Amino acid sequence: MTDQAPPVKTKRAFEEIVDRIEQAIISGDLKTGDRLPGERELVTQFEVGRSSVREAMRVLESNGLVAARPGDPRGAVILAPTAAPLRKMMTRLTQASSTSLADLLIYRMTLESAANSLAASRRTADDLLQLEKAMARMRQAVRLGQQEFGQADLDFHDIVARSSGNAMIQVSGDAVRQSIEELITSSIRDSSDDRQLMMRTISHHGDVFDAIRERDAHRAEHLARSSLFEYYGHLLHDDDRAALAALASFGTPAAPGE
Repeated sequence: MTDQAPPVKTKRAFEEIVDRIEQAIISGDLKTGDRLPGERELVTQFEVGRSSVREAMRVLESNGLVAARPGDPRGAVILAPTAAPLRKMMTRLTQASSTSLADLLIYRMTLESAANSLAASRRTADDLLQLEKAMARMRQAVRLGQQEFGQADLDFHDIVARSSGNAMIQVSGDAVRQSIEELITSSIRDSSDDRQLMMRTISHHGDVFDAIRERDAHRAEHLARSSLFEYYGHLLHDDDRAALAALASFGTPAAPGE
């Protein structure tokens, strides 16, 4: 008896359309703001039925690649890259319990330490100005509540990520921050004094700002790891806490005079 080869799987029509459009976006043939052909033209171009084109558009919209308005005779518009697809994947992993808080924190420590370090090396005068404005919004938001403060905090991190000059860090950082917040929101809310937490966050961001302004990449990257452990470490199991404490302390800058 001979082994039989597994059956060849062929892509369905809508999957082929999705792949072709995704590849055009990746290659740069389709850019942000460009429009796809209308439905009738896509049917002709791909030699498929309308149902296949409509299913492909639903998949592309779900993946955050295009947007189409109902009833608009023009084709869907190509969207700028966002963290939404990556955040959706992280949320699914977290809900399936295959990704723990410790895993997310390690990932975030890695991303934000890199973002801080690169920002310290690459920042411009305008980047510093935007960071100062974000910190001013944080100070003003202390009296407004956690929601407003949290948005100003996210703005600060977004500016640091942009200052790094690395688009992948920016998109990935946004996704992992929101995934962590969704995972532990109730724990933070139930166990923390809001005002004290806000003031501690402002103090930390001030330290990060100083390191970036002074182009001290070593200190900037260490601050990212140490502050994340300080903020979330108490929510971890003992074994995870010990491992992340070691990661947080790695490369601790020497005290003045040492």
